[in-house]
Amino acid sequence: MKNFLSALLLASAPFVAWAETPFLHSRSAIVYDVGRHEVLLEKNADDVQPIASITKLMTAMVVLDSAQSLGAMVSVDNDDIDRLKHSGSRIPIGASLERGEMLRLALMSSENRAASALSRAFPGGRPAFIQKMNETARTLHMANTHFDDPTGLSPGDLSTARDVVTMAAAAAHYPLISEYTTLPRYEEEIGTRTRFYHNTDPIVSSADWDVLVAKTGYIREAGRCIVVDAYVPNGQVMIALLGSQTSWGRSADLVTIRRWLNGDETPVVEPRYYASAGLHHPHSMLAHSHRVRVQFTSYRTGLAPGAHGRIARHQATHQAGKQQHHVSILAGRDPRD
Repeated sequence: MKNFLSALLLASAPFVAWAETPFLHSRSAIVYDVGRHEVLLEKNADDVQPIASITKLMTAMVVLDSAQSLGAMVSVDNDDIDRLKHSGSRIPIGASLERGEMLRLALMSSENRAASALSRAFPGGRPAFIQKMNETARTLHMANTHFDDPTGLSPGDLSTARDVVTMAAAAAHYPLISEYTTLPRYEEEIGTRTRFYHNTDPIVSSADWDVLVAKTGYIREAGRCIVVDAYVPNGQVMIALLGSQTSWGRSADLVTIRRWLNGDETPVVEPRYYASAGLHHPHSMLAHSHRVRVQFTSYRTGLAPGAHGRIARHQATHQAGKQQHHVSILAGRDPRD
């Protein structure tokens, strides 16, 4: 971690391993080679800007560092309603879930009410939780980062592409964060209803990158954002993209960076994995370990698509020690992230 932080803090200009730096739609970007401790590419990597739901990586670390029981029940109430952006939620007011289930939904489906409820259930309440978020940022030497709330809905949740990679590197050391951010789909019983959740990051349902951590984010002030920690044919890389005007631009940047890392030409093309992910995965997958093999259809390397798992279906009503897991298929994408 020390070498990682040093490399990010000292790198003020990109180390370009290939002939030309590719065009990127995102306002800010950074690509970090974990094995060589080198920044391979950066664009406005120290510009401070809102990071939207990428904030939830810090929220998750604070929750896990608190050592509160993941089996304890956490309830959603009126204080968790989004009155800033007026975003919707599929967790009804009055619902109670285990803390671990709230954390799962906050990370994989970017549920804002879940993140809000987790912060309220922290010793000292939400103010103490946000204070701890900022203390953790300082501990990680994220000098250009400040948090206003635990959901990312506030444009006051500010950071840089460089600091975001530092945060994601720290988050990758938590197996639950790695598992939950790479879980493609999840089925949850809340009261008498079964609700279906999906990951806001489409690359975790594709088939060519070996993803360790992935988190998207969107509010109007932040644009489309993403951070990814993944293995590619050349080794492990961390990519942060902030401020793309469209989801298409964010996705095109990921494809462009992948081609650039491979030494290929980097024309700006529409990333086809959005349309084809369902064709390559007729069955859903569950990330039981903290690594999921994924593939962009634009980059077939002949790798096996990886073992199919199961969609987890957890009974939040929770009959003493009973949990059920079933296969389920769902579709759609949350427009917030």
